[in-house]
Amino acid sequence: MTGTRAGYTTATTESAPTAAVTAGTLTTATPTITGTARVGQTLTANPGAWAPAPVTLRYQWLAGGVAISGATAATYVPASADTGKTIKVRVTGSKTGFASTYVTSAASAVVQGVLSTAVPTITGTAKVGQVVTANPGTWGPAPVTFTYQWYRDGAAITGSTAATRTVHANDVGKKLTVRVTGAKSGYASTSTTSAPTATVVP
Repeated sequence: MTGTRAGYTTATTESAPTAAVTAGTLTTATPTITGTARVGQTLTANPGAWAPAPVTLRYQWLAGGVAISGATAATYVPASADTGKTIKVRVTGSKTGFASTYVTSAASAVVQGVLSTAVPTITGTAKVGQVVTANPGTWGPAPVTFTYQWYRDGAAITGSTAATRTVHANDVGKKLTVRVTGAKSGYASTSTTSAPTATVVP
């Protein structure tokens, strides 16, 4: 700006500079997440098409809306602390001469925890008329709800879904196993199967 006035020396001053002028605005895309929202399973961020290419992309994963420290890769494996929370990913695009911008994905399903399991055992005598019992072992975190399915030589026995089974005549010559399924709210149901009994005798 230059100022003049009769009888005065002309003076010129200049403002401080603006920020660098950007060449334009990036065309963005809403990222998506693929994979199963479960502890220990890999989630992958799909950023979509940003333009004009090439655009440098950065990632930040969030659990329950809060940034996860160090989770800045294109993939993320949920940890136990994420159980019961939803996961999002924020993708930031940058390019010389363009204003950086970011877009956040929709939330994943609620992250399911993973139960610690045990291999069930069977107690009792594999003999007709005797009662055999499934012992699920210690699962966690407690409490865990158990369901049972008995098998005869690998084939499910219809209606045999209690923790105990009375050995039947049609079990003779075969071996019994039991599959125990553990369930808990917020956790993925998991099943484990016992070793077989001795061959059932009359």
